[in-house]
Amino acid sequence: MALNVGPDFKQRWLEAPEAVRQAYLDDLQRICEVLKPETALDTWIEYDLAQQQKSLETIDTAYAELKARLIEEAKIRRQQALEKKLAEKRAEEEAYAQQLLIDEEQKRIVETEKLSKLKDNVDLEIRRYASRYSKNPDSLGYFLTHHLNLSEHDAVEQIDSLKIRLELEADTLIEQTVQAFRAKLHAAAQDEIAYLLENSKIKKDN
Repeated sequence: MALNVGPDFKQRWLEAPEAVRQAYLDDLQRICEVLKPETALDTWIEYDLAQQQKSLETIDTAYAELKARLIEEAKIRRQQALEKKLAEKRAEEEAYAQQLLIDEEQKRIVETEKLSKLKDNVDLEIRRYASRYSKNPDSLGYFLTHHLNLSEHDAVEQIDSLKIRLELEADTLIEQTVQAFRAKLHAAAQDEIAYLLENSKIKKDN
């Protein structure tokens, strides 16, 4: 006579905790004992009732432990998934910050090239002015001495003063442009730091 153990018995048996399988094996062993002629039935029934209660407690404990273990494993999987997501988000933010630095460096290079060209243009204008004055000393001297009533010595001083003033104005213009660029770069860096700190705070709160 075949024993009806229900569908998918092998799968259910393999998935059952070790303590549960052992409890069922012990139950089967007791059933086999009662079939022996020398077994005292009254004694066996009393013993079997006690062992059944013990088996039920063992089975309940084993399944409770299994449930707790499965819950803990699920929590670990969720935590790992969350950590993976946070790591990916952090990597994206770091890549974004790195790209910002690259962009700012590229802007700095462009601005530096512009400043260099500006300085070259200013230097060229200074040389043009100086060349014009040096090529026409008589006309300039005539203008300064007759129209402004300056001596030749004073006229030379005025020309030198004009050269110096042009150079100072050029240096001032370059310095102002550099300061404006540095201020813009500093503001962009502060905004980026504030953005990263805010994102870090949000992740900690979550």
